[in-house]
Amino acid sequence: MGLEFLARVRSSTLWLAVLAALMVANYAGWRMGLGLAAGAAWSLANLWTLERLVVTITGSERRTAPSARRAGCVLAGMLALFGAGALLLRGLPPAALVAGFLAPFVVMTFKAAATLLLDSPLWARLTRSPWRALALVLGVAALAWAVAASLPSLGGASPAHEPQAPAAAPAAGHAGEPAAKPEGGSSTGPEKFANVVSVLVKANPGAEWAHRLHRFEPVVFSLLVALLLSLVAFLATRKRQLIPGPLQNGVEYVVELLYDFVVGILGPKYGPRYVPYLGTLFVYILAMNLFGLIPFMDSPTSSLNVTVGLALCTFLYVQYTGIRELGALGYVDHMAGSPRSAISWCMVPIMLPVHLIGELAKPVSLSCRLFGNVFGEDMLLVAFTSLGVATLSFMHSPVGIPWQFPFLVLALLTSTIQALVFTVLSTIYLLLMLPHEEHGHEEASQPVH
Repeated sequence: MGLEFLARVRSSTLWLAVLAALMVANYAGWRMGLGLAAGAAWSLANLWTLERLVVTITGSERRTAPSARRAGCVLAGMLALFGAGALLLRGLPPAALVAGFLAPFVVMTFKAAATLLLDSPLWARLTRSPWRALALVLGVAALAWAVAASLPSLGGASPAHEPQAPAAAPAAGHAGEPAAKPEGGSSTGPEKFANVVSVLVKANPGAEWAHRLHRFEPVVFSLLVALLLSLVAFLATRKRQLIPGPLQNGVEYVVELLYDFVVGILGPKYGPRYVPYLGTLFVYILAMNLFGLIPFMDSPTSSLNVTVGLALCTFLYVQYTGIRELGALGYVDHMAGSPRSAISWCMVPIMLPVHLIGELAKPVSLSCRLFGNVFGEDMLLVAFTSLGVATLSFMHSPVGIPWQFPFLVLALLTSTIQALVFTVLSTIYLLLMLPHEEHGHEEASQPVH
């Protein structure tokens, strides 16, 4: 297996530990989640130091002075890890730490077993026919279903405790606060999927910083998306080469597509000037739309605050462009309908309010369209996920039917379309503000044959 196998184990364990820690923090408290994450991190660090020690001792330069110094540093690091483990045992739940510590070994066992199974002649015979493979998958699913149905419910309460629940309800509230609604009361409607911020808020219900974080949740996720895009841009342009690598090549391809798209609408004179804003707008909105499809993340554009902010940026930029390109008098003339005859001057009292209302309606339509579509996608995924869980809940199945999978593909398409619609409309609003004779329509001057 070798070092490559250990690298894959570390990568898989990292993702598994992060997801498991978030789920445990949401359902069992932040101390349990933090203990699971700390145990997994301690175990991964310990495995990495052991790997470095073995490589240093058995390498070709094991008898040199630098190799001896590296071995000494690795041993010192291992001693520091033992001290850190003792501190973690004093401050965090031991059960969560042990579970996190065993996570790499569980991943290693399953990966080794899967490698041996996939290379065996038995697996080759089973998967030679698609019908045999389907029967194998159904058999494994039925076995897991039967095992899960035979186990007692982990979250269910015993019948002896059920009559005591209503008696504890009045003591939970304070004076002046409304009492908790009974189980059969009115519902507040479907909630979105849990994300990192909501997990932290539930783990710290009485903390002031948690409520502040929840208030600025869309801002937090929008800033996180901006930081990730900035990191990608930095990594792509850090070492630019004549023969680009995969990341630089992908970023250059996206920039070229956006450049051709904007210049094709605004023309070669004005197009390059507005590519940075319009291209950034498309990439940023697309990334925010898709960010909610990542587990424990959220789409900032599902909040009306973010979409209104984006629409106001476009609105103010369009008005600034009109004043800069046309001048103050030219801007007023444009809003009045560019009257050049007696009849058009008589229509100014009508055209000026119509144009003003139209300009003010543009940010409203941009923000509401984007918000409604992204929020609707989230609610659709929540509804079908809940339906899949409820479908098999009465059978005590470990998992529900993934009805939401087809809509994930649809969400990828609609998220891209909404980012494109927002960008196209912003481009057209800029086009309408530019001088009409400079839009780059060279075909108007070509002779007609």
